[in-house]
Amino acid sequence: MKAAPLKAGSLVSSMFIVLLCVSLWAQASKREGLSVYSASTVIQDGMYYLDAQLEYDLTETALEALESGVALTFEMEVEIYRPRKWWWGDTLTSIDQQYQLVYHALTRQYIITNLNSGVQNSYANRNTALLTMGRIIDFPLMAQNELPDNGDYRGRIRLSLLISELPAPMRPWAYISADWRLQSEWFEWEFK
Repeated sequence: MKAAPLKAGSLVSSMFIVLLCVSLWAQASKREGLSVYSASTVIQDGMYYLDAQLEYDLTETALEALESGVALTFEMEVEIYRPRKWWWGDTLTSIDQQYQLVYHALTRQYIITNLNSGVQNSYANRNTALLTMGRIIDFPLMAQNELPDNGDYRGRIRLSLLISELPAPMRPWAYISADWRLQSEWFEWEFK
């Protein structure tokens, strides 16, 4: 049996379907959310410091809330631990750092507040504020003499949006909506 030759119209429609599928797959694979791209430690003056690159790719729902004046609170969790083969790792230190991002419509400024220290910085646009929050440089972790000499140590970092810090009327919806469950995976690095 001989196959019928393809007509130009059917070839174009086949190409259109392929392109449509590729486009839909690309949109579905675009991740909104929080990510940790890199983390490392350096030693300066007897202290371990963290350098990390984080990304805050917020959902449309979170961006709309921010633009409406809702404060968004983010938590950066950092742990230094010794892995074990047959048991949970032995955590040496655990640090929770919280940042709050809020938009003030009157001044048209985005304010980032370090909730642990109270330090505030303002930015003229949202992208600059998010990029600044994502750049962690020389964040103090622990004194060098607090780390025992024997053993292999690892660090890990995770970033999340704290739903519990949203205004009370928003929380029930936020707890059940995927648009608000923003949390990165743990990112691990060798602690040296």
